[in-house]
Amino acid sequence: MNVRYTFVIQDLKGLGGTERSACAVMNGLVRQGCDVRLVELVGAGAPAFALSPEIPMTALFVRPVKIFNSWFRIVWRLSRFLKREKIDTLVVVESTHALYGVAAAKLAGVRCVVWEHFNFNVTLNRRKRVWGRQLAARWADDVVVLTQRDTALWREGTTVRARLTAIPNMAPPVTDRLYPSESRLVLAAGRLTEQKGYDLLLRAWRIVEQDPASMGWDLLIRGDGPDRDALLQQAEGLHRVTIAPAIGGIDAAYARAALFVASSRYEGLPMVLLESLSAGVPVVAFDCETGPVEIVRDGETGLLVPPEEPEALAVALLELMRTPEQRQAMSAASRLRAAAFQEEAVMARWMDLLRNGGR
Repeated sequence: MNVRYTFVIQDLKGLGGTERSACAVMNGLVRQGCDVRLVELVGAGAPAFALSPEIPMTALFVRPVKIFNSWFRIVWRLSRFLKREKIDTLVVVESTHALYGVAAAKLAGVRCVVWEHFNFNVTLNRRKRVWGRQLAARWADDVVVLTQRDTALWREGTTVRARLTAIPNMAPPVTDRLYPSESRLVLAAGRLTEQKGYDLLLRAWRIVEQDPASMGWDLLIRGDGPDRDALLQQAEGLHRVTIAPAIGGIDAAYARAALFVASSRYEGLPMVLLESLSAGVPVVAFDCETGPVEIVRDGETGLLVPPEEPEALAVALLELMRTPEQRQAMSAASRLRAAAFQEEAVMARWMDLLRNGGR
């Protein structure tokens, strides 16, 4: 008998890494021959990322609901769905939703896997996320995190009774295009928020522009968000910076980039660094607590520098600007490194978890 899996998520309308990764894993399971269903807490229309037509979509509510105010209704509706569809395993996408997902799974008598997408120390000042993690650690059957470092953080910060497994996000397919050795473009991409540290990047770039080694080099920041006006103001006086809106397909920007720079204050497992690997673009990044060190091999596929130190970021950028042979070698090494994050490797770990309970 075919095992049936259901994923529950707030909705799939967002363009973030959580939504993208959820679609990638669900599609991967379908390609493995699995029976997969999707439940959105609130229906939001078509997913932002491609989702297999073989995955039925169901919404528990058509209007926004608050988890605490509607907790009984949410649990009841989700548990009824799980029983009616004879679901074997519920995968809760993002630990906040463990607040109702774990209870619904228990009520329906199905296995519950909570899939965390943030680094454990990041709460974004949401008590629901803190409580959801504590509940998942004690009462879910499995908790999936993105990095090995996060498994340690969960053990330090919760009473873990669930099986704890680290499975990285999936990188896009590796490109076969040549590295643009004549390019002088440094690319950054992501939401224009405090998390991404673009204020620190602009401080670093001000140092970079003062060095003759940077002549001809430009910085392109692709993204939207609440910090746009402040960043545009900070960029005044800089001559080779462009802050442009986010675009649906950023592959063309990776194709033109000689370097990718990541200035985040914190991360989970950043999709932009996985995209850079697959595109063969060397990375310069802050070594924030989780994410970069598990993707970037320092000195081989890019350079990692101490967190929140713009001067160190500038030095690393200038080093690679001066050494085209090193950039070329890092590009080749990045494509090889990307193999560890391709669908085949990542889905093998998911299948091991779902079929065998992981390790």
